[in-house]
Amino acid sequence: MESPSVYIPMDRRQALAQGKSLPERVQGTALFADISGFTPLTETLARELGPQRGSEEITRHLNLVYDAVIAEVHGYGGSVIGFSGDAITCWFDQDNGLRAVASGLAMQEAMARFAQVTAPSGKTMPLAIKTSIACGPARRFLVGNPEQGLVEVLAGQTLNRLAQVDHHTQGGEVVLDTVTAIALGDQVRVAYWRNDQERACAYAVVDGLKRPAPASAWPPLAEHATHDAIARPWLLPPVYERLRSGLGEFLAELRPAVSLFMSFTGIDYDHDPDAERKLDRFIREVQTILNQYEGTLIQLTIGDKGSYLYAAFGAPVAHEDDALRAASTALALRDLARRLDFIDQTGVGIAQGRMRTGAYGGSTMRTYGVLGNATNLAARLMQAAAPDQILVNDAVFQAIGDALDWQTPPPIQVKGRSEPVVIHSLLGERQRRALRSLFDALDETPLVGREEELALLIQEMEQAAGGHGQIVGLT
Repeated sequence: MESPSVYIPMDRRQALAQGKSLPERVQGTALFADISGFTPLTETLARELGPQRGSEEITRHLNLVYDAVIAEVHGYGGSVIGFSGDAITCWFDQDNGLRAVASGLAMQEAMARFAQVTAPSGKTMPLAIKTSIACGPARRFLVGNPEQGLVEVLAGQTLNRLAQVDHHTQGGEVVLDTVTAIALGDQVRVAYWRNDQERACAYAVVDGLKRPAPASAWPPLAEHATHDAIARPWLLPPVYERLRSGLGEFLAELRPAVSLFMSFTGIDYDHDPDAERKLDRFIREVQTILNQYEGTLIQLTIGDKGSYLYAAFGAPVAHEDDALRAASTALALRDLARRLDFIDQTGVGIAQGRMRTGAYGGSTMRTYGVLGNATNLAARLMQAAAPDQILVNDAVFQAIGDALDWQTPPPIQVKGRSEPVVIHSLLGERQRRALRSLFDALDETPLVGREEELALLIQEMEQAAGGHGQIVGLT
């Protein structure tokens, strides 16, 4: 588990070992597997065992489940492209859907061993997996600054269809979109069709294969086929440095952290030949801003209703002012989106709370994650935000106070919460308003003489108001 190469998708790992590159335009099948039940299990174990033992126990369960699930992906020639919380997005290259369906059905069988987890108190907690599948063309991007961590991305209409399938998939099911079901024909057993009246389409709930999928497991790689120097660009710098120093992976912890979700639109991933270049430029600038405030880019997702990124503050590196750092980052990201003519609308949600942090996944594919109720809330606030709006939960607002400029709209109802959530809208930096007040004071009560010194002071104040900090000494 301490090899940096396990943070790289398997197909990319195979290509790197052979000195090859992967094409940008690909044909195959995308699979999205979402495991439910870990968040309430985390809270239960933390309450019964304490934060540290609880986090260690939840990570043990996570790793067991992911080992079993990812083994079924790799066993049918698939690759885990990325983690999204407790879910994985996988790609089966040159597959018409048969290998992906076989993998999805095998995942359901593997999850039967973990269907119930018993807490020390005797309370049983359910775990389940739902699997959505769509086949067709896609674009595969590799974006970001190698010094800050490369990001693997799948995009295009096939992934959009996959997201729609996921909206209609329930725990314990393997569900295909219409295109994939038609492509597979009588090779799969369809238990029934689930209709979507709004989109005038249907989804096939599959309960088996009429003939087995061909064996297509990945060949084993030599021990040093992808040495540390090759793997380095795919890892977050703190994770790589910890592994390189021989300290092992970051241990699982339950710790205070801040989640920031930002949605963005404007890039045509299907038809724009410059889509990868535009996304790469955007993500590199995002990473520069995050590096300035010592935040961490955890996830990038391209979906049917726009794209979004997830950044965390407080893990792996913690600061006393992580809430302020997240809010300042949100303002800088909003300014960045306004500067780039290919980014249309943004919305940001920020929430602070206790998170499950650390490395997790199977022994053959892992990631670093920051997960918890606050993560889910930040995502919901992002969805509720109006264009260019930044919404935060009350914990973030209380931590920052009047250092920034706020409005407090009425509480809102969000999915997964029984009570309305108190929110605040971040308007901007209060310090800039104070600078404007100083300009006004100088106009209303002019100094007598000292024209040269006054001109210098005003010049420095204008630089500060423009975002370039200045120091002026008065004797």
